[in-house]
Amino acid sequence: MAKKAELASGEKILVTAALPYANGPIHLGHLVEYVQADVFVRFLRLSGKDVVFLCADDTHGTPIEIAASKQNITPEQLIAKYYEEHQADFAAFGIRFDVYHSTNSPENKHYSDLFFRKLTDKRLIYERLIKLTYCDSCKRFLPDRYVRGKCPKCGADDQYGDQCEKCNATYQPVDLVEPKCAICGSLPVRKQSVHYFFKLSDFSAKLTEWLDANHIQDDVRHFVEGWIRSGLQDWDISRDGPYFGFRIPGETNKYYYVWLDAPIGYIAATEKYVKDAGGSNAVDAYWQNPNARIIHFIGKDITQFHLLFWPAILMGAGFRLPSDIIVHGHLTINGEKMSKSRGNFLVARDYLAAPAHDPEFLRFYYASHLVKQRPCWELGKFCAPHLGVHQ
Repeated sequence: MAKKAELASGEKILVTAALPYANGPIHLGHLVEYVQADVFVRFLRLSGKDVVFLCADDTHGTPIEIAASKQNITPEQLIAKYYEEHQADFAAFGIRFDVYHSTNSPENKHYSDLFFRKLTDKRLIYERLIKLTYCDSCKRFLPDRYVRGKCPKCGADDQYGDQCEKCNATYQPVDLVEPKCAICGSLPVRKQSVHYFFKLSDFSAKLTEWLDANHIQDDVRHFVEGWIRSGLQDWDISRDGPYFGFRIPGETNKYYYVWLDAPIGYIAATEKYVKDAGGSNAVDAYWQNPNARIIHFIGKDITQFHLLFWPAILMGAGFRLPSDIIVHGHLTINGEKMSKSRGNFLVARDYLAAPAHDPEFLRFYYASHLVKQRPCWELGKFCAPHLGVHQ
């Protein structure tokens, strides 16, 4: 059974849902998480809890830049379009955020630079010359998701350059078997570049202690502990241009990797909420407050980022760690994860356009399947639910 934790009277609670990527519409697979988190937040409020529910668009990275180029618009225009669409979709399904922000914001730039500076000052960030995948035809370095090939661990075809969707193995793009450029299909080459690395390998013991002390689902915790036992590798937190994102201070053509600044967007959105409410010291109120509880809802495909990289950089920069991370399974079609990048998804707006498709029907369906897995909500208590893959 997952551990339980009392929610103390008067305790500040911050609930986040994973940040949807701003390169396409919200689909029914996304809504599993947002409905789940929204139902939980409503329960907390009915129980008289002091809770803030926040989210934001995840706006940086090569897919944004390339998608904008194909549409002959700027990345800023692309993310502005989906920023409005995403909020409208969430509202249509009764999902009520206290603040919905963007990672392409002044607040997020401030905190990303702050983290980089703090981690560098502690010698937790260093530079290393590495070999990367480069496409001579496109004249660019290829990020993880723009290299496809066979998984080096299980041999599954058409896998991304960072993680296999079949066996969940993680690796580098240069490790793929029979790689190809996902943009033009040509055979990529290897080319050297100097990148910034975060010393994730320094945090094995601390991450294990954090996992044991907090309310992580047993199966998820065991999975992450397996990664730690196999030996953590330092994390490449920079990318070469062209790249849509925040440029690293002092550099001309290197940018923060999107997975560095994306979770920092939780902190940026918190500051936005407090500012809009007429307050100040957002970090002190939630991210430095020992009496606050931070709860993340995420999908299992981003477990590694939220249970290894994210807590490690929070530790290194001196911020409060989440005490609860609820990991859910995926909505599937014909046994495969519903995915924008794979093209096998149903858009939320298409559901709304169909006759007699009331959004409350879908909310009830998701909620009823979520609670069947394991009772997870009790008055005044929080118990992380265990969610399987839903058909």
